Amino acid sequence: MDRNDAIETLNAIQTRQVELSARGDEAAVKTEQIERKVEDLVAAHRALTERAFVEPEPHGGDSKLAEYANVDDAAAPVNWTTRSMSTRLPSGTTVQGKAHGLLTDPAPADEWHATLVRDYTTRNLARMAQRMSGGTANTPNLDVNLYRHLQACPSPVLRAAITKAFSDTTNVGAEWIPDDFLPSVYQEFQTPRRLRALLQPIAVTNNTLLRPTLTRGARPYVKGQITTDDPRKYTASTPQTADKTISMSGLSVLVYCDDAALEDSAVAAAQILRREIVAALEDGFEDAMVNGDSNATHQDAIATWNIRSRWGASGLGGDSDHRRLFLGWRAKAFDSSATTDVSGTMNVANFATMMGVLGERGTGNLIGVVSPEALVTDFLKISEVLTVDNYGPNATILSGQLASFMGVPLIVSRFMSADLAASGLFTGSGALTSSMLVDLDGWQRYTKRGATVEVDKEIVSGTVAFVATIREVMDSPDAAATKNVSLAINL
Repeated sequence: MDRNDAIETLNAIQTRQVELSARGDEAAVKTEQIERKVEDLVAAHRALTERAFVEPEPHGGDSKLAEYANVDDAAAPVNWTTRSMSTRLPSGTTVQGKAHGLLTDPAPADEWHATLVRDYTTRNLARMAQRMSGGTANTPNLDVNLYRHLQACPSPVLRAAITKAFSDTTNVGAEWIPDDFLPSVYQEFQTPRRLRALLQPIAVTNNTLLRPTLTRGARPYVKGQITTDDPRKYTASTPQTADKTISMSGLSVLVYCDDAALEDSAVAAAQILRREIVAALEDGFEDAMVNGDSNATHQDAIATWNIRSRWGASGLGGDSDHRRLFLGWRAKAFDSSATTDVSGTMNVANFATMMGVLGERGTGNLIGVVSPEALVTDFLKISEVLTVDNYGPNATILSGQLASFMGVPLIVSRFMSADLAASGLFTGSGALTSSMLVDLDGWQRYTKRGATVEVDKEIVSGTVAFVATIREVMDSPDAAATKNVSLAINL
């Protein structure tokens, strides 16, 4: 399904729902081919959002490319990988830092640079697979492709440095290109889709972050007039502060591959593995955002909850279940008593009630997160829903937004399920769904380390293990009782 097909599918679904609603046939609105409509909606949403799943936006151009050249270093004319560097400040203090190399910079300078990093990553993963399967790392075709691409460098300064690096090398190919890093996996995860993209990222350097918060600000008083030679001083007030402890954790993905299969098709396997690893990390993080619960006992019966058949039947509910990574939005709504029973109907009144639950945050930076079922059977039939009709390069559809209701963007997430009980929880039986309002100003992503990939072989079974890990969590600096999520249940 391409972009045009996705647009036609969304328009057809909405048109049919509005027609049924206009005829007063509410039963048909709820039941007419709902499974097929939901499948079409999920496919259309995936086609549209995956278009936004691209390499980081290039910036810097020739001037940035020239920075990777060491004009005065004949032994190492090009900075290929990340290196340590010392910087002397005007105060005389010397600080240690790191500088990205041409092949490891997560922010490419232009399209040529982005293609170079992508091709370099494919070559490295193929070589690691060959080594782990017991063979010799030999990728002559990929080496030649990299060589030709490097010779087409648009920066004259960097191209001269690359030419010198080659002319001083006896064996052109494997020796001059490092093959121990996979920056593209981190780049792709760094360009998030759907919900994760909406949160402000915060870089973290320690395992535990103490986030200071202002629980009560300064107070103004009436300024009095001066009537004596000894006027009364202004009345003072003292702001109150607190702190929020945020502990860093993360996710891991383990993929096993047959060594013979990797040996026969290392290049093809590299592309497939990279895509699957990034998709698993992204899906796991979004599921945790919606359904995560860090309390000792998870609010849902996650031991049997294989949401939309995404996670399989084994390994659910244990201590390592990704839905225990941090406190998600649904659990936060229950913890802060911010739920609204809509009795099976979503309309303007119920939506306004959800906004009212948030108090003053009801007018904040809100988004609505809905399930495909809720969008099809409830929101699309409401005349106040304005679908996005401009699918150009600046359209909000590129971030997953499908509609706006009462000024609130609606974001579809497949991890808003349709198997909940009337209580809004997953108990093992149920056919209801939910929707929620989230104040984005009350939530951030805290990142300790981006995605990294490691490879190892188990010789007793002939399998090659690929492990990808990240250290990133979602949390709120607000107090525990603050209502920054409003959840509609029994929908």
